[in-house]
Amino acid sequence: MADPEHGRDRPPNDDDAWADAPDRFEEADRDWAAKWAPPADESADEVERPGAGYRPTKATPGAVGDAYGDGMREAGPHLGFGMQIGAAMVFFVGVGIGVDRWLGTTPWGVVVGAVVGMAGVMALVVRFANESSPKKK
Repeated sequence: MADPEHGRDRPPNDDDAWADAPDRFEEADRDWAAKWAPPADESADEVERPGAGYRPTKATPGAVGDAYGDGMREAGPHLGFGMQIGAAMVFFVGVGIGVDRWLGTTPWGVVVGAVVGMAGVMALVVRFANESSPKKK
């Protein structure tokens, strides 16, 4: 039922004439709580326990080392790529700084070094993308 004075929707049997109607935030909170509440029939006693012969495996130093090594082998090309990008920029900007000090052309050596470094980085990115994309036959 609409409140003619305030233009708000109110429940039909509202005892409090001054009560605010629920806003969209309260409704969203109720919807969220209903969506993420645990089901009523789920309880901790109904969790399936492992059988009598179950033995949990313990992490051994060898297994942890193997997992670390596997992860580093997978990440190696990407880490190397990042190092190449950083080294290219540092090298070319460093050469630009050296040229600026040697010739006294203060900002231009660094600017040219940065531009050449960015061109080198773009060449690395294109090469890496071509190497990592599946080959077409």
